[in-house]
Amino acid sequence: MNEKTSRRAFLAKPLQCVTAAGLASAVVPSLLAQSRGARQKIVTRTLGKTGITLPVVSLGFMNAHAPDLIQRAYEVGMRHVDTAAFYQGGRNEEVVGATIKKMGVRDSVVIGTKVFLRGVGVSARDPQARNAFRQVAEASLKRLQTDHVDILYYHSVDSAEDLRAEGPLQALAELKEEGKTRFIGFSTHQGAVVLPEAVRLGVFDVGLVPINYTMASNKALLDAVDQAAKSGMGIIAMKTQAGGLSRPDRALPKALPPHSQTALLKWVLHNPSITTAIPGVTAHTQLDQNITVAFNLDYTAAEKEFLGDQALLAQARFCQQCGQCTSDCPHGVEIPTLMRSHMYAVQYANLEVARSTLACLDSSKGLAPCTSCGTCMAVCRNDVNIGANIRRLVSVRHQLAI
Repeated sequence: MNEKTSRRAFLAKPLQCVTAAGLASAVVPSLLAQSRGARQKIVTRTLGKTGITLPVVSLGFMNAHAPDLIQRAYEVGMRHVDTAAFYQGGRNEEVVGATIKKMGVRDSVVIGTKVFLRGVGVSARDPQARNAFRQVAEASLKRLQTDHVDILYYHSVDSAEDLRAEGPLQALAELKEEGKTRFIGFSTHQGAVVLPEAVRLGVFDVGLVPINYTMASNKALLDAVDQAAKSGMGIIAMKTQAGGLSRPDRALPKALPPHSQTALLKWVLHNPSITTAIPGVTAHTQLDQNITVAFNLDYTAAEKEFLGDQALLAQARFCQQCGQCTSDCPHGVEIPTLMRSHMYAVQYANLEVARSTLACLDSSKGLAPCTSCGTCMAVCRNDVNIGANIRRLVSVRHQLAI
């Protein structure tokens, strides 16, 4: 899709669905029946200059274990699976690779995986970064049982300096030249900062960034997404369900309605600069609910009402990783990383990712200072209760083995 819709336009009205040639077999009548006026084919978009055409909803497999979820995703029309080298200690990639091989559909599935350098104790600017990056990528190919991936990401890049570091860029270029990845990308939690640098460098095919309804007023991020898409970069959205909204806390004053999840996903996909989203799933019910969005992006009355309820949305307490709170802490703790770790450990129930995220922090900037701090002085400029999240993270510290 090459709509020239402005951001104001996409926020104001639903994007018109587009029919996709070759995906007629993806029609699922039982799912279509859930949405009045649903289209008969999946909405697809082209992933920037890659030329890959993808359904607007893809499979985020980070927290999942069951091979049948991958098979079900394929049956209902999804064609992109997102994983990473260190999800579940490598087991995640093994499940993805074995299942796709067993199904015999490798040529029609887009696999994206990620190299997390800090996961092996190497910084982006370390002299060993190139070799370490290649080693992790080669190991991923073995676990995925394939000679190449479609998208290889430089994972969790949160500064312009790290993005342009020579080692990872050299490794990515070599792996692409050798045919071990068709396209190269990066993932970041600092889209407003990293996307402009990626555009300037002009070497990345794909950018994977968090974007959800709690970030609707983040003009810098939305502008960066638009500019990256205009440059030919394919944009894939993560954290579309705003973290906490996907696993609401029972202590919150109001339970979230089931249609909250489709409303949040549709809001993201109404942005024409975004090719596809990778909401994480752990159950068939979540997957089946997500795919209804791919058939019909129009809001229902209930979804519109939900998106208009600011009190409900504030419950997400989603950390936008803006970093403004860090100056409040007398110990200089990396609060955004702690908030992300809280999301992984408490809301996603994914201790492995939480552990690896915290392990990348210097001990003086991590959770240790918080264990002896009486009152948290950090104040979120949005809706996050930083002190409460840190206390909860401290309470599960023994499970994280840190």
